[in-house]
Amino acid sequence: MQLTLHTDLALRLLVVLARSDGAPMALPSFSAEHRVSYNHVAKVAQKLVRHGYLRSVRGRTGGMQLALPSEEIVIGDVIRRMEPTMQLVNCPNCTLNRDCGLISPLDRAKQAFLDVLDAVTLADAAKSRTMVAA
Repeated sequence: MQLTLHTDLALRLLVVLARSDGAPMALPSFSAEHRVSYNHVAKVAQKLVRHGYLRSVRGRTGGMQLALPSEEIVIGDVIRRMEPTMQLVNCPNCTLNRDCGLISPLDRAKQAFLDVLDAVTLADAAKSRTMVAA
């Protein structure tokens, strides 16, 4: 399964903010650091604000910050909101659609993927690999 760039950026932004100890982050600096379009990052951030994960802080030292504690943000929920259709393959446009044995296994695989991510919070994801290994 491959997530869209939109979801990838959302997860990266959330992890960076979870590691920032509550300090707001300016989106231009995030987009430069991650070498991605500012406009794309701004759209992702707007969606995260709409879903209640981020809030905008105005002013000279403003930017984006988490709207919830990182322990309350479930990665599976973020992915569901960023990838509303989350199709593994394009079944509706396939001529085999009504007579295909892959539909059910692919649906189960997608659910297994989400089940794993439902057990991961942003706090878990924000831990560095060296902290997890210790």
